[in-house]
This record gives sequence, C-alpha cells and structure tokens, in this order.
Amino acid sequence: MARHDNRLSTASECTPGSRTILLLVLFFAARRGFLVLDRARLMSLAKFLLTGIILAAAFWLIARFGGSALGAMHFRDELLLVLLAVGDTIVYALAILVLFGRKWLVSLVRG
Repeated sequence: MARHDNRLSTASECTPGSRTILLLVLFFAARRGFLVLDRARLMSLAKFLLTGIILAAAFWLIARFGGSALGAMHFRDELLLVLLAVGDTIVYALAILVLFGRKWLVSLVRG
C-alpha cells in the first residue's frame, strides 16, 4: 500500500488500476477461449454479487442503528466494532447458505 502523509492509503485509492488490469485479463482470457463463462459460473458470480450487496446493507444498518443504540457508552466504538464483526459474520454465513445451499457448502468443505 502506498503511504500519504504518514498514513496508509485506503483500498479505494489503490484499486482502480488493479480493477482495470483484472478486467483486461478476464477479457483477453475469454477472447482466447481460456475462460468459459457458462450458465453455472455466471449464476455463481451473480449470487456472490448479491451476497456482497446484502453484506453491505447489513454493515450500513448495523453501523447506523448500532451506533445510536449504544449511545454514550464508555467503550462505544469497540462495542460497535464487535457488533459489526459478529453481525456481519452471521449475515454472510446465512446469505451464502441461502443462496448456494447446503449441498454446495458441503462440497466446498470436502473439496
């Protein structure tokens, strides 16, 4: 990561170039036939995108309402961080389980 004014840059500052490179690699791989985007693969990508949207909404909701619910507690920020970590872990696990199903999860674990 790059440094600016003695602090680490955020991920949003680093990713535009890497996103462009990734898209170019995917484009050329698909063009040469190395990457075949069949229906199952596209459905999995769509499900992961939907999971990301669900997770972003959960982050926003927990941060928005969790912060105000904790009020002026002594360790408010630390408690909010724990609440975000636990809440979003549960939301992510449930979203993956609902969208992909138990069979997919078992096949992923077993290899």
